[in-house]
Amino acid sequence: MPAMFGAIAATALFHQTAAPQNIPTDSRFESTAPLNLPPVPIHQYLAKTGIAQSTARRLDLQARILWIDGTANLGRVNSQDKIAALCRRIAETGFNTIVFDIKPINGYTLYPSKISEQLTSWRDSQMEPGFDPLRHMVEEGHKNGLSVFVSMNAFSEGHSYGKRDFGKPGNQFFKPGWGYGHPELQSTRYVPVPTIGGIPVLKDLDPNGPEAILYSSDPSKAPDNAYYVTVDSGSVVRYAGHQKPDQLDGQALYSGVAERSIRALKALSVGNTIEFGCHPKFVPSGVDQNQIPLMMNPHSPEIQRRALSFVDEVAGEYDVDGLLYDDRLRYGGIDTDFSESTRALFEQSIHQKVVTWPEDIYTFRFSPSLTPRLVPGRLYDAWMAFRAQSLTNWVDQAGKHFRVRRKGGVFGVYAGSWYGDYQKYGNNYASPDSNAGFPFLTSAYRKTGFANKIDLLVTGCYYPFGTVFEAVVNGSPPGRTVEAGGILTNRLVRDQSWAVAGIQAADFAKDPSRIEPALQAAAATTQGVMVFDLSHDFDTFQPIFARAFALRKKAPYQSPGLLTQVRNQRADFDRRGFKDPPFPFFEGAPGTGF
Repeated sequence: MPAMFGAIAATALFHQTAAPQNIPTDSRFESTAPLNLPPVPIHQYLAKTGIAQSTARRLDLQARILWIDGTANLGRVNSQDKIAALCRRIAETGFNTIVFDIKPINGYTLYPSKISEQLTSWRDSQMEPGFDPLRHMVEEGHKNGLSVFVSMNAFSEGHSYGKRDFGKPGNQFFKPGWGYGHPELQSTRYVPVPTIGGIPVLKDLDPNGPEAILYSSDPSKAPDNAYYVTVDSGSVVRYAGHQKPDQLDGQALYSGVAERSIRALKALSVGNTIEFGCHPKFVPSGVDQNQIPLMMNPHSPEIQRRALSFVDEVAGEYDVDGLLYDDRLRYGGIDTDFSESTRALFEQSIHQKVVTWPEDIYTFRFSPSLTPRLVPGRLYDAWMAFRAQSLTNWVDQAGKHFRVRRKGGVFGVYAGSWYGDYQKYGNNYASPDSNAGFPFLTSAYRKTGFANKIDLLVTGCYYPFGTVFEAVVNGSPPGRTVEAGGILTNRLVRDQSWAVAGIQAADFAKDPSRIEPALQAAAATTQGVMVFDLSHDFDTFQPIFARAFALRKKAPYQSPGLLTQVRNQRADFDRRGFKDPPFPFFEGAPGTGF
């Protein structure tokens, strides 16, 4: 074939195949206004998916929840008159549900409990000992047609600020918490310690402290009269000797004073690559605490009994309409619980001994700056599924306790909306039949989902943009929006529970009008909206809430038996072979809603 003819033929073929005809011009965005506010563009297909979603829309049902944090609002609920006025105001604004936090992360209760000491002060607020805000909240809430739910923190029994300031003049954080007096019941953390030649490497070590190697990025923090090794970004030794460098130019400095540490450093001759070992250290979570709540061991029978006793007490003595566990229904992190008792339970669940602990679960590699990188072991996936199943079993048990005492009550969970975080915390709030494609969803892990054991999932979609469209216009990731969080939440539960997207009012403090698309996005993608929190300048946002909720509506969970109908229809669809639409993927932000 002549070259010119071949070029002409190829050009003609390109025009036939590269310019398809009749491309649809429909937009994925649809102007939507589930609330009495200006409409917003929402992904029409993704927002309408699911039987729970279509049922709530068809019956014109919509949850409108206001969260009342226990500590932040102590001064707003410390008298009957305040509670009566508050409930009237919340109802007049158009909310249909209150969630009242009665067991904050410090483990004390706002109501007079037989199990725990009563929280009677926080920052500048005081409450008379023996006053019962829960009883008045239930009475006044019901007078005003509100459902009154309580919130509890399941496995947190202390507050690091309370521990830090206890006994100091001007302490504003009450007391440390019951859990600090029981280190044997605290969750056990796996703390990886890097080693060189078997010698621990620590950051900013006191030169007069234990025998170890000191790492520092600042030569002034290195001890005098030591042996020094400098390392570049590729972990190749650049200098070794007894003269302290004046500056590092971005390099890492290791120094040793004791004989063993000097010997380990001298073994790293110039040109060598440092190979770090990893020594596991196991400590109670209250030691060198790495988060504000003091997390307890969720496997401990005593901790479980204590948590269930709060359920029994509240459900048995108060006419509450529901109970939601707050975000401490989880492990402290992927680094907990590594207690010997939990190890024994894990070995029972897999019917074999863990040969190398904790390396069979995971270990770490370290960069020259001592940044750890997790390396999964042979039992890593089994461990993750074991943790999740343990929490799911407990959710099932707690739900049964509540429902026995509160017939028809709503039992649920609050969690962060970025589900990709939650494998680290053992909280699998998805349906066991969810078809999400997250890489950690092994067959075993998928089966641990507990959406079918709760009635309501509220997730914190705490992002500064309400809609995907709004984020795109502002150059922000589309997944970091209330809309994306709500869509993900609704799809994950897969019609096994009601789903409600939560927004944080404080995210819109600089421009309150921007809360409007966030409210619309939450209500458009789930079966309602939760607003966190009463303490977040409610006076400023109330006129917007009142406009949004001008047309009064019931929440779907206020219709007895409706969730059972939704679940039955989902089961029928599954039996008949109906396929779920493709699962949407968005990039969420770590820590969202925590």
